[in-house]
Amino acid sequence: MKSAVVDYLGASTLRRRLVSGSTWAIGGKIAAATIGLVTNGVLTRLLTKQEFGVYLLAFSIISLGAVIGSLGLPKSVLRFVAESMTLGQPGRARRAIYTALGLGVVGALGLSLAYLFIVGDLVSRDLFHRPALVAVIGLCAGWMAISTMQEIMSETFRGFHDIRMATLFGGLATAGKSAGLIMRVMLLACLLLLWLTSGGHTDVRTVMLASIGSGAASALLAAVFLHKRISSLGSQGADDPISAKDTLRDALPILLISLTSFVLLSAADLWILGIFRPPEEVALYGAAARLLTLVAMPLLITNLVLPPIIAEMYAQGRTGALERTLRSFSTLSGVPSLLVLIVFMLLGGPILGLIYGDGYQGAAVVLVLLSAGKLAAVWAGSCGAVLQFTGHQGSMLRVNLLTSPLFIIGALLVVRDYGPVGIASMTAAITVLQNVALVLVAKRKTGMWTHVSLSPSRLRKGLSKR
Repeated sequence: MKSAVVDYLGASTLRRRLVSGSTWAIGGKIAAATIGLVTNGVLTRLLTKQEFGVYLLAFSIISLGAVIGSLGLPKSVLRFVAESMTLGQPGRARRAIYTALGLGVVGALGLSLAYLFIVGDLVSRDLFHRPALVAVIGLCAGWMAISTMQEIMSETFRGFHDIRMATLFGGLATAGKSAGLIMRVMLLACLLLLWLTSGGHTDVRTVMLASIGSGAASALLAAVFLHKRISSLGSQGADDPISAKDTLRDALPILLISLTSFVLLSAADLWILGIFRPPEEVALYGAAARLLTLVAMPLLITNLVLPPIIAEMYAQGRTGALERTLRSFSTLSGVPSLLVLIVFMLLGGPILGLIYGDGYQGAAVVLVLLSAGKLAAVWAGSCGAVLQFTGHQGSMLRVNLLTSPLFIIGALLVVRDYGPVGIASMTAAITVLQNVALVLVAKRKTGMWTHVSLSPSRLRKGLSKR
C-alpha cells in the first residue's frame, strides 16, 4: 500500500496526470466550444431575437439554480476524494461520494420544488415581467435538478483525476457553466432535427424540452459510469468517514463563493438588462458573452486539471513546485487569450454576424469590452482555485462579497442610459478589480503567486520534470 501511495504522489505520476488531463481537457474544451458555437448559431436561427433573449434569461436562472441546488458539494467532493486517494483510503473516498450524492439529491429536489411552487412565478412574472418565462417554470425546475446532479458527479470524476469523464459529463456550473460534451452533442443533434422538421423556426418551450432530454440522458450515463468506478474501490479508511456535517461545513463557504462569483460573472449583468431593457438587447449582450469562452478557454482548461493537484501538493508542503506549475500554466493560458482579444478587436462584428446571423453585429463593442475583462481574469491565473483548494475559501468569499455589490450598484447606474455597452464596461472593470485582489490574497495566504510570468526561464522550470 505504501508503495502505491508513493507512486500516486510521485513526480512521474504527477507529470503523466498533467499531460493526460491536459490532453483531455484541451480536446474536450475545443470540441465543446465548437459545438457550442454551432448550437448557438442554430438557436439564433430557430428563435427570434426576442425569444433568444428569453432563452438566455431562462438558461441563466437554471444555471444559478444548479449552483444553489448543489450546495457547494461539487468542489468539496472533489477535494475529499483527491485527499482520500492520496492517503490510500479509497473506502473513505467512497463514503464521501455517497454523502455528497445524498445531500445533492436533497438540494436538487428542494431547490426544484421551491422554484416550481414559490420562486418561479415571482422571478418570471414580478421580476422580469416575461410571460414566456412563466410558461416554462416547470421545465426550468426539472432542468435545475438534472444539472445539480450532473455537477456533483462530474466533479467526483475530477477528484479521481479522471478528466475524460469530467469533460464528457460536466454540469452547467462547471468551468463557467459549460455543459458536458455528451450533452452538447445530443442537444445539437436535437436542434438540427428541429431545424429540418420545423421549417426553420420553433419556440422556447420546444428548445428547453430538447435540452432537458439531452441533460437527462447524459446524467444517466454519468451515474452508470460513476457506479462502476465506486464499486471498484477498496474499504481502507471506511472506518473514518467524512460526516454529512463535516461535508456541509466545508461546502457551504464554497456555495457562497460560487453564488457571488456566478452573480458577478454570469447572471447579474444579464438579469439587470432583462429587467430594464428589451429582450432584443438581452439577446445581443448574451450572444457576445457566449463568445467569451474563446478568451477564457485556456484558463478553463487549466482549472479542469489543476484543482486535485493543488489540493495534494499543498497538503504535502510542496509550495515552491506548485507555484512554478501554477505560473507556467497561467502563462500558457494568457498568450492565446490575448491573441483572441486582438482578433475580436479587429473582426468582432463580422464574427458575430457569421455565427449568429444578421442583426448581431451591433454587439461588437460589447464583445471587446467583455473580452478585455476576461483577459484580466486569465492573466491572474488559478488564484481562485488556489484559495478554494488550500482551505482559504473564506478569504475568497470576502473578496467576492466586496466586489459583487460594487458591480450591481454600478450596473444599475449605467443600464438605463448606456444599455449593454454600459453593463459590459462595468463588468470588465469589476472583473479586473476582483482578480487583482484575489491574486494578492492568494499570495498572502499561501505564499504563492498565480499570475502570468513573462520570464522564459521560469516557464521552462515550471514545465520541466522535477
